[in-house]
Amino acid sequence: MQSEGNENMYQKAKARYNFENDIFVARPLNRKYDSSFQIGEFIFDLDKKQNVNGVELLNASKVFGIPKVTLKNMISGKLEVIVSKELIQVHIQIRSKIRNTDNVTSLSVERAKPEFVNPAELHLAIA
Repeated sequence: MQSEGNENMYQKAKARYNFENDIFVARPLNRKYDSSFQIGEFIFDLDKKQNVNGVELLNASKVFGIPKVTLKNMISGKLEVIVSKELIQVHIQIRSKIRNTDNVTSLSVERAKPEFVNPAELHLAIA
């Protein structure tokens, strides 16, 4: 994931993984939620200004292509959502520790942007 050399642009975020339902969720700590919309396996949370401020990923282990235990043992990561005029780009990188070994897994996807979502960027540091 590219940070363009500026780690300060990342907001502190909370991420959790629901092992039973295979759902990954990442949201800023100071999140103000208004509504949500779904595109495929992604649910995007919006604030009152229609900016993306959180992401849920359904069937996360399948979308990442990794075992569920990797997501269960997540210790940190980064999430970027870049909304342009036509696309929503999502970049997720997680770091997991399994049997004393660090694993880094990345996922990048693009989806067509609905008209009601404002172009913006969201950069989250998951701790």
